[in-house]
Amino acid sequence: MLTPCGRSVINPAKMECASFPDYIKTQDELDLLLSRPSAQLLESIRKFSSPLVIVGAGGKIGPTLAVMARRAADGAGCALEVIAVSRFNTTAPARAWLEQRGVTTLSCDLLRADSIGQLPDSENVIHLAGQKFGTGQSPAATWAVNVVASARVAERYPRARLVALSTANVYALSQVSHGQPVQKVPGGTPGLQKTHVLPGKWRPRDLIRGGSETFFLTGR
Repeated sequence: MLTPCGRSVINPAKMECASFPDYIKTQDELDLLLSRPSAQLLESIRKFSSPLVIVGAGGKIGPTLAVMARRAADGAGCALEVIAVSRFNTTAPARAWLEQRGVTTLSCDLLRADSIGQLPDSENVIHLAGQKFGTGQSPAATWAVNVVASARVAERYPRARLVALSTANVYALSQVSHGQPVQKVPGGTPGLQKTHVLPGKWRPRDLIRGGSETFFLTGR
């Protein structure tokens, strides 16, 4: 029986291995590894109020991230619903994969106001939706997904703790030996990435009000 978050006893050893395997032989093994919760997540997830909403959960990162949250909540004995939001259709493989692992799925078009208005209330939101490829062929669509959709998510959740996954592709080229860019480095990447990603990176912060917190995770 699940207990309210914050009152369970966690044994991280049951959920987390000390090291990575030497070989990954199957897709199932890879999925288990990518969705394995850390000891820190097992502790912190007890503080989350239900539900946890993950927007853009049908892409490369979303499925295993959502299942990681589900496994962590189960391991901590928390009655936390994990909701994966994406433009799912009834035949989407990712949707069936998520539901088989205890994740609730919800189909939503972030560019439609009537659709985004149906998203459930939440105090904890992870925003993963974005368009990386096709910026040259479809600049308007890229702008809409990365900027307009991000703004609408922020408007829908003005007081939530919002984690937005960003990209390092807004920074100028640099020597590998200098390490990856940090946030204080001004944007200057060639091409359209800067135009279509950088505004979406900052727009949610401008929109959110009411003492909410916004965190940006920058990928390489």
